[in-house]
Amino acid sequence: MCNIFIIIISLSFLTVGYCADDKCRGSISREDIESHLSTKTPYRAIANFNDKPLVIEGCQPQRLWAVIRHGTRNPSKKVIKKAKTKLMDIKQDILSREDVDMCPDFLQRLKTWQFNVSAEEEKFLVAEGEDELLELAERMQNRFPQLLPEEYDPSRFYFKYTATQRTLKSAQSFATGLFGRHKIGEIVYPEALHKDPVLRFYKLCSRWQSDVDKNPQTFDNVRKFLQGGQMLHVIEHLRQITRLSHLDANTVRLIYTICGFETAWQRRKAPSVWCQLFDRNTLKTLEFVEDLEYYWNDGYGYELTHRIACPAMANMFKHIDPQSSLPNSTFYFTHSGTVLKLLAHLGLYKDQMPLTHQDFDKERKWRTSTIDAFASNVAFGLYECNNREPMVLTMHQERVIHIPGCPQDSDLCSLSTLRQLFADSVDNCNFEEMCFK
Repeated sequence: MCNIFIIIISLSFLTVGYCADDKCRGSISREDIESHLSTKTPYRAIANFNDKPLVIEGCQPQRLWAVIRHGTRNPSKKVIKKAKTKLMDIKQDILSREDVDMCPDFLQRLKTWQFNVSAEEEKFLVAEGEDELLELAERMQNRFPQLLPEEYDPSRFYFKYTATQRTLKSAQSFATGLFGRHKIGEIVYPEALHKDPVLRFYKLCSRWQSDVDKNPQTFDNVRKFLQGGQMLHVIEHLRQITRLSHLDANTVRLIYTICGFETAWQRRKAPSVWCQLFDRNTLKTLEFVEDLEYYWNDGYGYELTHRIACPAMANMFKHIDPQSSLPNSTFYFTHSGTVLKLLAHLGLYKDQMPLTHQDFDKERKWRTSTIDAFASNVAFGLYECNNREPMVLTMHQERVIHIPGCPQDSDLCSLSTLRQLFADSVDNCNFEEMCFK
């Protein structure tokens, strides 16, 4: 019976290989895994596949401005090295123990596991990442057919990416989704910058780097949670499963990271074998560690962090201005840090109280698995409406979202209201003063 169950699982991929006996009694679905991978969440887990044209009575879209995180990528060189050494050692330790009593399906998959990613291809966009951006473009084009025609015209489209392979390939994949593969050679791109003042503004802010990014206190809540009872319970649970008493928090986080990357890469195969070590509680625990880290480093933890997103906001208002002579549709391909800081600047996903190490069991809006997956996107669309002033539609992850201060009972917010809400941050965007002591 157990073998039949394993075959069913292998074919369906709906449940990761556990048998129905005592040593394989747990079960965790692909959905459970993919929805708790923090910033390594594949976009397919959160995408809005309803791509019907957005029809707003009496209104027509005129301009579009979007910030898009790159798609699914390879890990960093540091993580690649650890996967090939530390994780390979864990694999051998598990397989060599005579007292290990784990699901046969897991052990069989573990025997054949290798990590064949070259350090020279660190952070490179992978095939799944290309598909994410191509499909995103197709859906956006279906929603805004008049604004996003299938013919490329540099007077109508503006694309820009940072000086990285993953954003370059993301931009090219997105353009492919709009215009087809035979047209991407025609696309005009401006010079790509590593420290772009709009796409990666935080790279130009030395004060943010010293006071937040390189400040040990930024990660106090992460350290406290890793040393707390919830994390210790998870570590002990995994020690019992693997019979490896030397497992620690860093190793468990490495397993979670590889679980995330390998699962994100393959939409048509079973999730990573390493995910089979986890239950829902473990996944939620490790996701919370990431949420804490990104909250304090890239979100609401420090006011400076989201204040420095003002150049991006100013650029948005410039591009969606009804009188603008700039191209109608602007697409920026960037990184997690930009998306999160922009979301915080907009006041989105803000909990009533700062997120701390004591909040694991509490409901929270700040969940990186849903707000900052691979290919995450924020878009502003300008609408011209009958007998009304210019209106703005704001979308996150392809869904209409209401910015605090805008009407909560309407999909549209007037451009004048939006400008008023962010007048201080945009008109007084003294980036040099904020970022250099």
